[in-house]
Formats: sequence, structure tokens, C-alpha cells
Amino acid sequence: MKRVIMAAVVGAALAGCGTAAGDLFTARDRTVEYVRVFDIKTEAPPLAVARAASEGISRNIRNATLATPLPESEDRLDQPGRFKMADAPGAARGPSCEGASWTAQARPDVRGSQDVHIVACLYPYKTGYHLDMYAGFTKKEGGWLAWPRRATGYVMGTPEKFVEKTMIDLVRTIRETTGAQVALVEAKPELAGAPWLEPSRPGAQASKP
Repeated sequence: MKRVIMAAVVGAALAGCGTAAGDLFTARDRTVEYVRVFDIKTEAPPLAVARAASEGISRNIRNATLATPLPESEDRLDQPGRFKMADAPGAARGPSCEGASWTAQARPDVRGSQDVHIVACLYPYKTGYHLDMYAGFTKKEGGWLAWPRRATGYVMGTPEKFVEKTMIDLVRTIRETTGAQVALVEAKPELAGAPWLEPSRPGAQASKP
């Protein structure tokens, strides 16, 4: 009788694994994308804004590729430019920064993720600048290592936290260095509060850029 009861218990457990609990045994890759666009109003000269942007991204990424393209015209547009997303799928579809006065691109090595791609574009216009930022990466979810990954992320940080900190530090540095007024224009996913208005923490650096 005991054997019959034990067999029934084991069978029920296996059946449960085949339904909702079955996700525990299935690992998958998920693509995560971030978009942040800020409007920046400042009396600082363009070179000072570009320097502040370079300093800001360097707080978390030491090997970013930075550029200050020469403008086609000295006249500023009435409306700011906008980065254009590539057609490639997933994290590889980082945008181009055509028309930007300052650009940054990086592929940092971040724990818990693959193929991290971060792009920032600074677009001047008549009354200020727009700072367009994009980040994309893939990460493992589910499977036997789901709980160890969560524990590691809690202690060491997650790629989402790294991306958010990188973007906020960039725009915060521009605000603090140039005395700019900064407003959020677009955020995907949504951004709670206004962390770019909070003061920088002295000595804050990324643990693994």
C-alpha cells in the first residue's frame, strides 16, 4: 500500500513539472531594450556639454568609443534630431546617431548578460539639446540556474541596474557640470521618479565595465 501511495505522489509531482512548474527546467534567452530621451537646456557652450557627456559615460564605461562629428551647418535646427534604430533583431539593432554633435558607443562586459550594446547621441537644436540613449542586451532566464542567477544579481548587481546607472550618470553629469535644466522626454521601460536630479555619489564607479 505504501508503494502505491509513493508512486502516486511521484506521479503527481512529475505531472506538475510538466505544467507551470515545468518552466523551472527550461532555460531561455530574453532580449531587453532601454530607451531614454532627455531634453537639456543650458547656456554652456557646445564643447563644454560634449565634455560633460564624455565624463558622464566614463563613470561607468572606460572603453566607450566617443566622437564629436563636425556639423554640416552652423545653424541649429528648430527641432532636435532623433536616433534611428537599425533593422537587425534583438540587442544588435543599436541606433545610428546621424546629425548628432556628440556620440558614444560601447559594448561593455556586464555580469549576467550577453551582447550589451549602449549608444548615446547628443542632438543640438535652437533652444537646447536632446540626449537620446539606447541599450540592448540578452540575458538567461529560467532553468536550473534561475535562483543562483537571482542571488548573484542581488549581491553583484544586474545588467538592468548597470544600464540604468550608466544612463542616469551620463545625464546627471551634464546637469551638474553645465548647470542645465533637464527633463525626461521618453522612457522605455518607464522610469520612476527623477533620479537624474539626485546628487552624484562621490567615487561611484562600475564594478565590471
